[in-house]
Amino acid sequence: MDGARLYDLAMRLPLAALMLYNALFVSRDIYVHLFEWRGPTGLTYGTTVAALLATEAYLFLVATLTLVRLRPLRKLGGVVPRITALAAGLLPGSLAWLPRVEPTPARQMAGTLIMAAGLTLSLVCLGWLGKSFSVMPEARRLVTGGPYQLVRHPLYLAGTIQAAALVVLYPSLAALLLFTVELILQIMRMRYEERVLRDTFPEYDEYARRTPARLVPGVY
Repeated sequence: MDGARLYDLAMRLPLAALMLYNALFVSRDIYVHLFEWRGPTGLTYGTTVAALLATEAYLFLVATLTLVRLRPLRKLGGVVPRITALAAGLLPGSLAWLPRVEPTPARQMAGTLIMAAGLTLSLVCLGWLGKSFSVMPEARRLVTGGPYQLVRHPLYLAGTIQAAALVVLYPSLAALLLFTVELILQIMRMRYEERVLRDTFPEYDEYARRTPARLVPGVY
């Protein structure tokens, strides 16, 4: 196996293993909610179960796509774009480790509904990306259909929605600060990704003219 293939495999396995490791913990929570739950079973319970199931599906799908994705046609060089991509991908999870204030029922319901919406959008985007899924700024295949007809980076929008859900659930100055940093990193990540896509696919400029919004139509 040549060096390029070994490097590609080394980049795939840790992320896939991390996603599957996290899926084990989510599976435990799903089991508890479905088979051992003794609390109220109203709308809050339903939205929590929906968010857990969407999270589990997301983790398994990311792990699978990481292992079967196409080899990149081009990668953006430099350390900064890679660090930015890693930080943007990992930072939302750090919100869950912040000191928590027990959410009110209204915040619990709102936060879990927002989380479920973000996760559902992630699943739709991953379904369209398929084997062209990337974490780093790399070009595998230009995807312009489905949610990518509306905005150029719907998967990053989905991640931002999920991070916002955690801020709603556990509001604090630290959470708001981390969310702001995450948004900045995602904007940087989008621009790095667009650079490598433009260099690889001549039709990207036409796609960008046809779909001018990066995240939210008419806003950005």
